[in-house]
Amino acid sequence: MKKTGIALIILILIGSVGCSVSDSPEDFSIRSREERAAIQSELNLKRVDTLLLPSMRRNDIDCWIIMSREFNKDWVLNYIEDEAGATGGHRNAYIFFDDGTDHVRRIAIGTHLAAESKVWDQSISYHSGEGDEGPSLKPVLRKTIAKLNPQKIAVNTSRTIPFCDGLTVSMKDFLTDAIGPKYAGRLVSAEALIVDFLDTRLPEEQQYFKEAAEISVMIHEEVFSHKAIHPGKTTVGQVRSYVYDRLAEMKLPTWYVPIIRVMRRGGVKSGSDTVIMPGDLIHTDIGVIYIGLYTDYQKNAYVLRPDETEAPEGLRNALRNSLRVQDAIFKTAQAGIPGYKVKDAAEKLCEEWGIRGRVYSHSTGMGGHGLGAWINPDWPDRYGARATFPLRPGAIYSIESSATSSIPEWDGQSVGMGTEEDCYLGETGLVYFLPRQEELYLIESTKE
Repeated sequence: MKKTGIALIILILIGSVGCSVSDSPEDFSIRSREERAAIQSELNLKRVDTLLLPSMRRNDIDCWIIMSREFNKDWVLNYIEDEAGATGGHRNAYIFFDDGTDHVRRIAIGTHLAAESKVWDQSISYHSGEGDEGPSLKPVLRKTIAKLNPQKIAVNTSRTIPFCDGLTVSMKDFLTDAIGPKYAGRLVSAEALIVDFLDTRLPEEQQYFKEAAEISVMIHEEVFSHKAIHPGKTTVGQVRSYVYDRLAEMKLPTWYVPIIRVMRRGGVKSGSDTVIMPGDLIHTDIGVIYIGLYTDYQKNAYVLRPDETEAPEGLRNALRNSLRVQDAIFKTAQAGIPGYKVKDAAEKLCEEWGIRGRVYSHSTGMGGHGLGAWINPDWPDRYGARATFPLRPGAIYSIESSATSSIPEWDGQSVGMGTEEDCYLGETGLVYFLPRQEELYLIESTKE
C-alpha cells in the first residue's frame, strides 16, 4: 500500500536534481530556464562536433541541407543551434558538408543569423538577387552548392518520422530551383541520418533525462494529493489545469495534453466536468520537455472511501497484471531486435502467463514518441517503418503497456490498466531511470 508522499519526493529531488525547497512544496524549484538553455546549447554543440560526421559517413551522406523559414522552423534545428538561436529566417539554408577532414563544414545562409553562434564555420547573409527578385537566397545557395559539388544531398523528408519531415513542398521546390537539375537529382531523404544522429545519446544526457523523469513523477505525485484533488469536489478539468499551472511555475512545457481518466464501476470518464469521487481509479498520462528531452509517464491512484484503508484487491491485481506486461517486454527487448518482434514475443509471453496484455511502447528522448524504434505492430500506414527499426544501445524508450483484468468488487467489470515508465537500453537490457510504480497511490477522502 502506498500513500502519496510528495514531501518525500521533494526531499529526494533536492539531492538528485539540485532542487531547492523550503517548508512549503510551492517553493520547489528546478534549474533555471537560463541554465537549461545553456546546457542544451552545450549539448547541441558537442553533438554536432562529435556525432554528426560519423553519422553522415555511416549513412553515406556527404552533404545535408536543412531548409527553414520563420514560423515554420525545421524541428531538427532545436538540436543543432546553440542558445543564440535559429529563427528560420525569411528563407534560410543550413548546410553540413563532409570534405574528407575530421571536421564537418557548417555553413548557414539566410537572414536573421546570429553572429555570436558557435555552431557555424561560416554565416552568409544574402544581400543581392537576380533580376527583379531583390535580395534572395537562391544565387548564394546555387553558388555554394556548385562549389562544394556534393554527391549525395540529404534533405528532411520522411514518410515514417514527422521530426525528419521538415522540408515543406514549397521549400523543396525553392531548393531544387536554386541548385538546378544536376544537384536536384542527387537529393535523398535525411531520415536515416537524423535517426542515427539524434537517437545516439551523449553520456551526460542520461543524467539530464533522469532529472526530467524525477520532475515528471513529482507532478504525478502532486496530482495524487490534496494539492490537486479533493474527492467529491474536484473535476477532471481542474486537475488538468493544475498540471498546466505547475508546469508554468517551473517554466516547463508539455508536449501533449495531460490525460486524466477516471475509471469507476460502470465505465470510464474523462470529460472535463467529471467530478472525482471516492471509489474512483485515477489514471494520469503526463510528459514534460526538459533540456530538449521528452518524458512520458503514466501512473494510477485509487480514491479511498471513508471506510477504506487500501484499494480493492481486484484493482491491486489489475496493476500487478499490467506490471507483468512490462516484465515481458524487459525479458524480450534486446539491442538489434526490431520493435515489432519484441512486441510479438512479449505478448506471446503474456498469453503463456494467462494475462490479457497489450504492448504499446516507443522511443522517446528526442521528441515525443521519439525518433527510434517503436515496440508496436508493423502497420506502415500508421507507424511508418518505426516498428521495423532495431532497438539501439543507449536509446531511451517509454515502456507503455496495459492489461485487461476483471474486477470482482465491480461486478466483474473489465478494466484496462495502463502503465508507462521511461527506460534506457543498457548492455544487458532495459533499465528504468527511476523505480517503477509497484502499488497504487492512495488519495484519502477529504473531511468536511
